[in-house]
Amino acid sequence: MDSSNYKRLNKTIHRDKYAKRFLQTVIGHEMFCLSLKKRLEEEKDAFILVTGDTGTGKSTLVARFCFQHFSKMDNFIMNDGRKMFEKENFIVDPEEFAVKMIKERGAVLWIDEGRDTVNRQQWFSKINQVVASRKNRNRKNFNIYFLLMPYEREIDPKLAAHLTAWIWVKKRKIAELYVKTSGKKGGKGLDIDSILKREERYLKENPFRTSVDPTIHPEYRGKFYFSKLTPGFQREYNKLVEDKKAVGELTEEEKLAYGIVETITPETYVNNAIDDIKKGVITNKRQLWNKLKEETELEDDKLTKILNRYLDLEGFPTFRQLFKKDKLEQIEVDW
Repeated sequence: MDSSNYKRLNKTIHRDKYAKRFLQTVIGHEMFCLSLKKRLEEEKDAFILVTGDTGTGKSTLVARFCFQHFSKMDNFIMNDGRKMFEKENFIVDPEEFAVKMIKERGAVLWIDEGRDTVNRQQWFSKINQVVASRKNRNRKNFNIYFLLMPYEREIDPKLAAHLTAWIWVKKRKIAELYVKTSGKKGGKGLDIDSILKREERYLKENPFRTSVDPTIHPEYRGKFYFSKLTPGFQREYNKLVEDKKAVGELTEEEKLAYGIVETITPETYVNNAIDDIKKGVITNKRQLWNKLKEETELEDDKLTKILNRYLDLEGFPTFRQLFKKDKLEQIEVDW
């Protein structure tokens, strides 16, 4: 774009007079954590999205909040001797996150680096509706949620509408804070998509700028500075990651109990029963049949068809031949 066209361009994006007050604001970590605690005291929870390229320090920043501050604050909601952040509230599995949204009270929940699970194709196809509905119905749980993702566009607008704040880790050691605006007619939750579109428009209208002035956003509230973790905190974080890798996923029954799935399919019951055969829990046909008839409530022919299909996949004979000693001895099953 030449200079003459640039001069004729009508600009629509300008610095927000309210956000300009926060241009030089540096937010203290302790003050931020205390302000979130204050929200709980006012019977409100806090849902915070933290984004930034991999390696920029999202986990480092949230670890500082949790290790240095929330792990020292009493859980005043439960008042049972626990702290607001406990190591079991470091989460990497989205289904565990949904469960803890229901079960925990007065806690800080940290779901770390969720790109593989917390995106449109995976997270929302599995439990987006559950998380959103639990969020609406469990405001009295008074929890603080930190959700870490590399890219802000990967969060569904339906869940983004529940956000209290968005922390964008601009680069190592620097992050920007955006919060939803309250007290305005026609207001809505924090609209990240609108912020991003506003930036695109700003860069189009200012072709000689290579960075965006954050004060064009009325949601802007200042910046965080942070350094790398101390060796002790780094070891603590590494241990949390390793411990979580060793934890198995929830069973189908647990998912059903916590509302993550509405029903368990007959195929799931059949596979669970076959696992019980392998473990020696089920030892005869009558026991197997009675269990599956009660659980699946299927007609005999349909249950037999499903059961035989999955028995065959596991290297077993059909149900009619199952548990016959001579037949079982001929079958070699690789467990």
